[in-house]
Amino acid sequence: MLRKILFASATVACVAAMLTGCSKKSPVEPPAGEDPAAPSGTTLVLAEGFGGDLSKWDNDYMVDMFHIFPRMRITTDAAHTGTLSLTTDSNNTALLHTIPLADRIEHGIAGVQFYIMAKALGQACFTVEIGANAGSSGGVQPAFGIGFDPSDSIKCTYYDMYYPQNNGHGDSLIAPMTLNHWYKCVVEADRSAQTITYSIDDALVRTFPFDTTRAMGIDKLLVFRGSSGVNNAPSAEGAKQYYVDDIVLYKK
Repeated sequence: MLRKILFASATVACVAAMLTGCSKKSPVEPPAGEDPAAPSGTTLVLAEGFGGDLSKWDNDYMVDMFHIFPRMRITTDAAHTGTLSLTTDSNNTALLHTIPLADRIEHGIAGVQFYIMAKALGQACFTVEIGANAGSSGGVQPAFGIGFDPSDSIKCTYYDMYYPQNNGHGDSLIAPMTLNHWYKCVVEADRSAQTITYSIDDALVRTFPFDTTRAMGIDKLLVFRGSSGVNNAPSAEGAKQYYVDDIVLYKK
């Protein structure tokens, strides 16, 4: 059972070196202004390059019945491809996409690929996650993603029903953030294997169990800024130079 942050120094050093080496490679980019394509061998569910409006996304994110997070915003300050990306100006903001019930991913693998970057250390929790509708109480639970942590590290978020803090949500820290580097992030939830796999810059960095009894299927895609999954660690206030771009939600 997962009960604590996984941050062994040897693992951090190994992965940090691996990510630094990958940062020198130029990713294959779609034409400027177009949404990204689905990875080979997958079926596209959603593609978002933030070249237009936010019509594919919900109007807000109901964390619970007492907390509603407004949307983040599109910016020209940075982009993985094209000229636009998504950024955050304050804590307790989000961007949520809901898959209709009839199209919920209940079999095989549900995955999300995206690019995330920071221009400055911001001590904020900023993640992209896939997960399940938590019901009328709101929220996305369980949820699985990759993003930045208030410790200024890149991390994986996971769900462990036995985790004592934050309703089962935990974080596994990977390595200190590298500034001005677009991390390629992939999270896949495999119902058949009952595993969640996390890859950064094409390197597998974590695998966690997927308790499928806690999720009928994957039907939520969330970009989130708020408290961290461990001990509700708070994000620093104010606008942050954090960006996400070229999000692809898919199944296979």
